[in-house]
Amino acid sequence: MRLRSIAVSILVLMAAAILSQPARAGQVAYEGFSQSFPIYANDGAGFSAPWVQGGFNAFASGYVANADSLSYPSLLTGTGGSVSGGAFSAINGAIRNLAQPLGADNTTAYVSFLIRPDGTLSDGIFNGFFGVTLNGSLSNDFFVGKPGGGALDQYVIETRGGSGQVASGASAAVGQTALLVLKAQFLSGNDIFTLYANPKPGSSEPSNGAVKSDLDLGSVSKIGIYSSGAFTVDEIRIGTTFEDVTPKRGANQ
Repeated sequence: MRLRSIAVSILVLMAAAILSQPARAGQVAYEGFSQSFPIYANDGAGFSAPWVQGGFNAFASGYVANADSLSYPSLLTGTGGSVSGGAFSAINGAIRNLAQPLGADNTTAYVSFLIRPDGTLSDGIFNGFFGVTLNGSLSNDFFVGKPGGGALDQYVIETRGGSGQVASGASAAVGQTALLVLKAQFLSGNDIFTLYANPKPGSSEPSNGAVKSDLDLGSVSKIGIYSSGAFTVDEIRIGTTFEDVTPKRGANQ
């Protein structure tokens, strides 16, 4: 009887541990920035290497680790950690290799992250841009975040460098955390990218968003943080469904 009681206790503890994790079964990768920075640290899941300095014309990676996470209403988040960058006089960037590359034809991936503008919007070289990149194999990178040209006060999707920009209509407001969710449909020609700004965690996928369809990204073997403006980023998730990357926080979490 005692052995049975011990076994039941162990199962309860295991179940509680599983439920407390921010990662979901369908997720391809998760980065909550708990012990993953500074550069060369190697936490998170779904990656084949640590974060390293990188990105187009990125000659520095002056990011700093924070003890606290960003939060967003109802979104399940990790237990601590986020990363910030300042208003830089040169482009900064960090990249990390995925254990499972994205981009096979006729597949769909979802990427979500939390982002918050800091300091003064558009301070920094090239109008203080900041965001996350998908680094493609066809000499193209995809950028989602606050841009360095065009709709300077909104979150956008564009080819890294600014071409083919599509604005979301969602304001990039200093001090306000946004949840950005990217749907990437990889095709044999140009891919289709849809940005959902501030969707409700735990809900169904929105019926419309900002759509970009003029870029063939090829295979995506790494993601990046890319910036020259002041911001904080957290909770990067990659999955195969919208629900994978927008998990709802439970009542006791």
